[in-house]
Amino acid sequence: MTSQEDFYKQHTEKKLKAVEAYLEKYLQVMSNQQFETIYIDAFAGSGTLPTGQGGELFKGIEDAKAIVEGSALRALKLQRKFSRYILIEKDAKKLAEFESLVLEQPGLPQDIEFRRGDANTEILDICPSLNKPKVRSVVFLDPFGSQVGWSTLTALAATEHVDLWYLFPAGLSVNRQISNSDAKMTDEQERSLDRLFGPNDWRNRFIRKEKQSDLFGDIEKLSKSATIDDITRFKIECLGNIFKGGVLDKWLPLGRDGAHWY
Repeated sequence: MTSQEDFYKQHTEKKLKAVEAYLEKYLQVMSNQQFETIYIDAFAGSGTLPTGQGGELFKGIEDAKAIVEGSALRALKLQRKFSRYILIEKDAKKLAEFESLVLEQPGLPQDIEFRRGDANTEILDICPSLNKPKVRSVVFLDPFGSQVGWSTLTALAATEHVDLWYLFPAGLSVNRQISNSDAKMTDEQERSLDRLFGPNDWRNRFIRKEKQSDLFGDIEKLSKSATIDDITRFKIECLGNIFKGGVLDKWLPLGRDGAHWY
């Protein structure tokens, strides 16, 4: 294994082991409660993480086919079980591979709903069924970039019955879309951040406006004012507003050499 492969494996394992440990504790607590429990994985993939899946996290790895079992497969393999599982994947081939993987492995839960479609659309469709007194769910959002829209997060928060794990692309998506020197962005990049942050005023938090004078008069100069940590803190603040303060103010940073990518 090359040093690059080792790096990606370590950070992917770090993320997935944290989620797995949480799910184990969650199911332990819920085993004494009279709730229907649902695990929802909105980017389920094929069950494992092959070459290229995960964007930058796996870029450059020649043979990553067996790097790790994905989050959904780990959830299925836990000793304690959720009442139901909903696995969402946009790619038909990956979803079919996951279904075959489940059939090939004995002992896995059979109450699994495989849904092919866009994660945002499917979650918005599922949310009304989560907003019931006797239903509790864990939702894992592990996108490769800025795919998760603000409307999806608000819908999950509105159920008041969801524990959410969200891989937020602070460095590899948000920070990269804003130029360091002059905060220039394309229209597409601005729309991407608008979708990610919804009504929250990311422009005034991430971009500084200064007036400068020259021979031709006053001009307005823009510059990026937010660090990647600032971007993550702002996202946590935004989530805290819709989840009524029930958001952890710490995060598990993933990135090379201490850099904050996710």
